[in-house]
Amino acid sequence: MFDAGPLAVYSLHFDHGDSGAIALWDPVTDTRLGMLPEWIRERRAEPAAYLRGTRPSVRVTLLAHHFVPETFELSAFGPALDGAGTTRWLGPHPVRLERRAGWTTLPESVVFNRALPNRIGAHALDLQWYAEWTDERGVARRLFLGDSRHELHTTGAPMAHGLPGAPPTGVYVPLLRWASRWCAGLENRKDICDAILRGLPETRLRYGVPAWTVRHMLLVGGGMCGGWTQLFQQLAGCQGVPLEGRTLHLHSTKDSQTGEVRWEGMVAAAPGLNQFEPSRLTRFLGRYNDSLKYPFSPDEPVELLGRYEARYCFLAGLEDGHCVSFLEDGGRLYLYDPSFRAEAVMLDMPLPEPDVQPVMLGPESSFRRSYLHHVMPWLMGSLRANGRFWEVNVLRGEFGITVKTEQVPELGILWSR
Repeated sequence: MFDAGPLAVYSLHFDHGDSGAIALWDPVTDTRLGMLPEWIRERRAEPAAYLRGTRPSVRVTLLAHHFVPETFELSAFGPALDGAGTTRWLGPHPVRLERRAGWTTLPESVVFNRALPNRIGAHALDLQWYAEWTDERGVARRLFLGDSRHELHTTGAPMAHGLPGAPPTGVYVPLLRWASRWCAGLENRKDICDAILRGLPETRLRYGVPAWTVRHMLLVGGGMCGGWTQLFQQLAGCQGVPLEGRTLHLHSTKDSQTGEVRWEGMVAAAPGLNQFEPSRLTRFLGRYNDSLKYPFSPDEPVELLGRYEARYCFLAGLEDGHCVSFLEDGGRLYLYDPSFRAEAVMLDMPLPEPDVQPVMLGPESSFRRSYLHHVMPWLMGSLRANGRFWEVNVLRGEFGITVKTEQVPELGILWSR
């Protein structure tokens, strides 16, 4: 039991019933923080979150140790979050104790006197609690009930619930803390997404770790592109910015006469976010035969540069692919790839439909020129050259022939969600 005076504020519950608080979740236990009071004296201090400009309400529990007045007015004072000076954040709120020794939870929630700041951000609110009453002799009395410190977050716009990999409502606490800090004071949707993309290295989460959901990523320290796309969408979503997720697939064709396959996979050489080399958990290690010339005929002498190294391979078909996010803002389309890109890519194209229909793209298409040639600089195929057949068999570490993506005259891709 903590040391306290005759009467003290014991607990404060922000996420209660229809309070307007955003549900916050612990990724380790996968439980909602608001199942218990967020603040319990000397026992618990968890954050709370609201849409900016909200006037919160809080359920208050008092603990009486000795004989105290049965009725009084409860108030809480603290620094103004916008501007200087001290303000009365709560009260005076009339209180009638159920018992003069023990716990009393006020039957009604106490509403803040003023709204939280009308901007995105994280705020530290220190409150000093007082009971005020007039005794039987008409003398005004004031009793200090202790202080409380709260971590409050304000988000930019109403958030969508139930995003892929997200809790049923609300957001995981680490994501809200990151987004509140990175996006503090921002208004424009693209500025918010850009700030999130710039902040991702601070998470120390790594690309190339076999995890495909946000919670799994937070527990193991990283994830694959599907998990990174979910993470990015939820970070933007908790600030009210909706994004469209898409999975890019490679469309392959096989020549029935020669057995050649164009193409078996897209190849990325970059190590990925927070990696200094391709992850040993998901990389494809072996000898790559890079052709600096394409196209070429089967009988034509071709110089192949053999490299024994690790790369990432995204195999053709719907069983594999690479996940990205799109933002439509101001009549423009922006692509965000947190796995490999540190900045948004503006594209001169409509938002792709996730209809899994082949789309043929020439080398000058906006998507290829601005994004694909940089992120997936190689295409892997089973091709004939120099009098032999170079077959792709990733299980045996054979990667056929790899050619520069920018040199391929026409490339087929598919989009899914």
